[in-house]
Amino acid sequence: MLTDTRLKVAGSLMVVLSLLGAAQAHAATPTAVRYQCSPRQNLVVSRTADKALVRFIDRTYELRRTRSNIGAKYTSPTAALIIDGPSVVFVAENRLQLGTCLEALPAAAPAEMALALAARNQ
Repeated sequence: MLTDTRLKVAGSLMVVLSLLGAAQAHAATPTAVRYQCSPRQNLVVSRTADKALVRFIDRTYELRRTRSNIGAKYTSPTAALIIDGPSVVFVAENRLQLGTCLEALPAAAPAEMALALAARNQ
């Protein structure tokens, strides 16, 4: 009986530890977010806690996180990115000023869109 209890506890601990490990691995994985800057300009930002990759048109910029009192700030010698909620500002020495870019909502799958429209019409 005592052995059964120990086995159950050990099994439960294994499950919890594997879930914690998966959560840590997921937290370190960069997430890509698309931002709409104008009707024809988008940038994609993939970031972790200490760096960000910005893809804009035909170039990718690698930026390091720096201290900031306004949002999350990432810089390199030739570019800067500030993320404040759903808004970003990106400047680079070889690009025109984009202004403020807003997080673009992902396209919903057809089934999800039908459910959203049905809920809205009720």
